Amino acid sequence: MILCTVGAVVRAQDVAPPGFIARFDVTQRLEYSDNPDLEADGESDFFGRTVLGFGLESITSVDRIALNLSTDIEEGRDNQSSFDLTNSTVGLNYDRNTRNALLGLNASYRESDTNNSSLDADFDQDGNIINQDSGTRQSYNFGLEGAIGREAPIGASFNWRYSELTFSGTNDPDLTDQSTNEVSGQVDFRIDRRITANLTASYRDFDAQGDGVNRETIGFGAGVVLEVTPILTADLSLSYDSIERSGNEVGTDEGVSVGFGLTRALPNGSVGLNFASDVSSNDDGRRSFLNVSRNLELPRGALSVTLGVTGADVVGTDPLVDIEYRHELPTAVLSFGLAQSVNTDSNNDEDINTSLRASYDQRINSISSFGLSVSFFNRNELQQNGSDGKRLDVNLTYRYDLTRDWGLVSGFSHSFSAEDNARDRRSNTVFVGLQRSFNWTP
Repeated sequence: MILCTVGAVVRAQDVAPPGFIARFDVTQRLEYSDNPDLEADGESDFFGRTVLGFGLESITSVDRIALNLSTDIEEGRDNQSSFDLTNSTVGLNYDRNTRNALLGLNASYRESDTNNSSLDADFDQDGNIINQDSGTRQSYNFGLEGAIGREAPIGASFNWRYSELTFSGTNDPDLTDQSTNEVSGQVDFRIDRRITANLTASYRDFDAQGDGVNRETIGFGAGVVLEVTPILTADLSLSYDSIERSGNEVGTDEGVSVGFGLTRALPNGSVGLNFASDVSSNDDGRRSFLNVSRNLELPRGALSVTLGVTGADVVGTDPLVDIEYRHELPTAVLSFGLAQSVNTDSNNDEDINTSLRASYDQRINSISSFGLSVSFFNRNELQQNGSDGKRLDVNLTYRYDLTRDWGLVSGFSHSFSAEDNARDRRSNTVFVGLQRSFNWTP
């Protein structure tokens, strides 16, 4: 089904002037779907949906605070309560940025159905979102970062992140409750204008609560960033890492991780070469990466391309691609993204996750517009007898401004999900409704 992102105040600290803004969005629409829950034997339903969003943002010359709340209310669903809250989110962000220091804090909460495409944002970290069994998924995230001495001869920075996933009402064994606690710190020594050395330390604790493989990682390292010429920069990093496994697997992987990179500035962007060989908890105890990148500034947009390979123990032959493209026209915006990443799930199995996103937004005239978006996700499990999965979502929307504040919105969406050893699932949804946005600035 189509999801409306409302109430989100855009993060634009670099371009937004200081001030305060409050926003409230409400959409009331009627929906018909032949399989609203994206089940193997789903039944059609006709119901109402109210989408609510609220956002506050305050910006000064040195800090920014933003609060965002949103939820969907389904009304009149068959075999469900009269009013069901779905896709509820809460987000809080605070940043304080001065010339020599930085402090950032963020916290978020999200609750949604496990078969809901709003989970697409988590695909890079969790390929199991394709395992769309019925149930509820709750996500908690907390983060804290800081830095001092950003322009001093000696500076320091730290980063802490805690995340937790919990599932309820599901029978899928791959949907395991889990938590991740990560802490890292770095001390920089600016020897001169061209040379910066650093010392690093990191700790990561992944806990697969119940059935799974826990992983505790500790690392200590050092590195240097060297300005070889005014347009060529090199960086080298070395660290000693130890990964201790417990739970369904018991063992320790340890050794030296190494990284090397070259970046050359060009008149219209940059080009880079990067190599990394990291200690891993896979069967080989190591995973390596090699890639080349090109960032290109265009007259009406930007293009970023990274092409590389990865493999266990050696560089390998598994391709990795990362492409970002944006093109702006006088009355339209086209964007495209293709990304691949290697992830380790709660069973200590490695996946290559591929995500493709494309969108086109066109302003027809001063009071009407339409948008088309396509997203495709593919999970390729690298171990033998792995369970691969894929998902496709296509959304088409149309808006017509009835007045300055009221708009008529309508759309169509198609979702398809498939997984090895499971039945395919499809869903088609159409909707029509009214939307109004309220903005307030003192």
